Amino acid sequence: MAFEFTEDFEVATQWATYDSRVKELFDLYCPAHLFTGAARSPGNLSLTIEDNKIFGMGFGLEPYWNPQWDECSTTRQSTTPVPANYTIDGDWDVYAVDTAPYAQYPMVQTFEDAPEIDAFIDTYAPNSSVRSGDPESLFWGCVRSTEGELLSMGTIVKWRSGHHMFASIVTGEDARGKGIGAELVRGMLSRLHSMGVARVGLGVFAGNAPAKRLYEKVGFELLQELRAFDKAR
Repeated sequence: MAFEFTEDFEVATQWATYDSRVKELFDLYCPAHLFTGAARSPGNLSLTIEDNKIFGMGFGLEPYWNPQWDECSTTRQSTTPVPANYTIDGDWDVYAVDTAPYAQYPMVQTFEDAPEIDAFIDTYAPNSSVRSGDPESLFWGCVRSTEGELLSMGTIVKWRSGHHMFASIVTGEDARGKGIGAELVRGMLSRLHSMGVARVGLGVFAGNAPAKRLYEKVGFELLQELRAFDKAR
């Protein structure tokens, strides 16, 4: 397949407009100061950024695979051959939602108790990507019982691209299946709306069916189903 290449960020941004979902992920994951190149063919787009490592994303059925990528994600529907020196690192899905419809909900309570945050993560979600003290964290929100027990919590991070993402959404085992996670997420969306944040995204492991049901119930839109790869060192 013949590909067209560019190292011009504005050109690559225009290329991404062929699909609104691709354009949103391009904006989310590809800040201009880290962009190094893009490739396209009809219905396909790949982008490359460099920040300590060379990271790439490929969208469409046959995206270009940049052999310089140290880590990358491509759509799970991709039929592009995976080079032998790459291994699968897992499947994940990307969602997004507008905050305006959630202005009617009570804003979530915020807190900054670092030991409580980290202990809750260690107990119920030790693989969470963000913990207390993360400089990208905008705020930590929580839902508590009437006795003050922490039931569910999470944070919003502002990425280097300027976009906002949910992270480290955790619900205690005894509180699951009771609508508390949905209460947390709606309350965080309400607070984001009050702060002037119009849209927010999140990434979730593809196999985490309960979390995906929660986000879809709340109203999140699936943008892409992705597969992550690592290059052998």
